[in-house]
Amino acid sequence: MSPGAPSSIAARAAAAAATALAACAEPAAATVCSSGRIVSTSEGADMAPGQICNDCHAYTNAGGDGYQAPIFGFAGTVYRTAHEPDDCAGGALDGGRELPQVVVVSATNQRYVTNLTMGGNFMLELRPTAPPIAFPITAQVRYRGRTHWMVEPVMTGECNSCHTVDGKEGAPGRIRLP
Repeated sequence: MSPGAPSSIAARAAAAAATALAACAEPAAATVCSSGRIVSTSEGADMAPGQICNDCHAYTNAGGDGYQAPIFGFAGTVYRTAHEPDDCAGGALDGGRELPQVVVVSATNQRYVTNLTMGGNFMLELRPTAPPIAFPITAQVRYRGRTHWMVEPVMTGECNSCHTVDGKEGAPGRIRLP
């Protein structure tokens, strides 16, 4: 045996163990529309769930076609599971008898509370007379006496920009009901 053989054997054993563990790992969660309801992009509070709201609204406002879309201090969609596709309606499990709430807390500890729409969207429209939201913000979803807190503060109110079907910037996927 050469002097390097024991470490070579150890390295191969470690690689084999890692391969075996990877084979036993759970498969990635499937993308599924839990509500079974796909929503169009027509106007309204339940439009375009899962998509980035202000990007589209700003584009509409800049179009010069006479349409005006509200700009939000924060907006997003809450789903039943972490991997729901764009345009899938999110929302409550009980058909809207009890609407979940999203609470956003600003850097100045200002609390903003919004109810989910029937399609799972939430938003806070910016008003010209209201002070801007102080970033960074954190958020929580409250439903049926349970709370799901956001782990890290963020510098944007475009919640669906990170809470995508697979998650970006450290988000674990979609915003979920607790």
